Amino acid sequence: MAIDPAKPFDLKFTVQPAQDRNRLDLFVKAMLPSMSRARAQLRISEGRVEVNGAARPANWRVMAGDLVLLRCREPDGGAVEAAKSIPLDIIYEDDDLVAVNKQPGLIVHPVGKHRHDTLLNALYWRYRDVLPEGGSVNLANRLDQYTSGVILAVKNARTKRIVQEDFEDRAPQKTYLAVCRGIIADDAGEIDLPIGRDPAERDHCRMAIRRGADGKPSRTLYRVEERFAQGFTLVRLKPVTGRQHQLRLHLSAIGHPLVADSRYGGGNRLDLALADGGAMRQGRYALHAAELVFPHPADRREIRLAAPLAADLAALLKALRDGARPVPESAGKSAF
Repeated sequence: MAIDPAKPFDLKFTVQPAQDRNRLDLFVKAMLPSMSRARAQLRISEGRVEVNGAARPANWRVMAGDLVLLRCREPDGGAVEAAKSIPLDIIYEDDDLVAVNKQPGLIVHPVGKHRHDTLLNALYWRYRDVLPEGGSVNLANRLDQYTSGVILAVKNARTKRIVQEDFEDRAPQKTYLAVCRGIIADDAGEIDLPIGRDPAERDHCRMAIRRGADGKPSRTLYRVEERFAQGFTLVRLKPVTGRQHQLRLHLSAIGHPLVADSRYGGGNRLDLALADGGAMRQGRYALHAAELVFPHPADRREIRLAAPLAADLAALLKALRDGARPVPESAGKSAF
């Protein structure tokens, strides 16, 4: 399944050899199990299903290699325009799941004033024509607004239940890449520090190391990937537990906060003077969800999803490798 670049909500399928000579309506239903045959026939009668660029009747026999396009409705309204404007970098998709390489800055679900411009809104509008009545897309994991990388969503209630149980049992394995301040001396290690709400802050989103009854056990494994002479470290992180802000807080607690993470001591931003005389700025904390490994809810085979680094982090690493020098940051207020 893929998206026609000219129509970001259209769904496109290639007929496989095992589906050769299937009726068009049965093929569409097979590709979209949540859609009834009657609903598939309605879409076909409306001229919204094309085979190799031409509308065909429901009893048309598809051939192996044919390209079948379902043109989804373009709904009206400002909320829809907001959802339509969000690009989706899809790295995996099947009948039960969809995984996205989330861009930094995108909020994953509606909250506060962000009611229509979130990842969930974009996913809902992508699948609005194929979801069952009253159905929805649900996120299996969460990423903070400024964290980039792999995020997984489920398309049906059965899958949601199984995936939720897997996450509760900590079956999925998550791997993150981060750029932190300072040189981490040990090549690998474990951070085992309890986390709870910070009682000294009105900001209820701020967490703290809390020993005693108020702290929940929290463990992070780390491995150094690269050290930079400018005083930074690229580190690979594997959270054993999944506390809010765990990776950011754990790195800060050992004296190596994320670059540009002002909430936990990493500075408002990182300004660099480039070797060629130019300049660049890292304005969001340097954290990327690089990989997610989990058992597929349908047949329990291992699924391994990897998300390429976001452009800003790739540029940051290149600049450091090329010898860029940090310059003093201003005292401007950070959003992070």
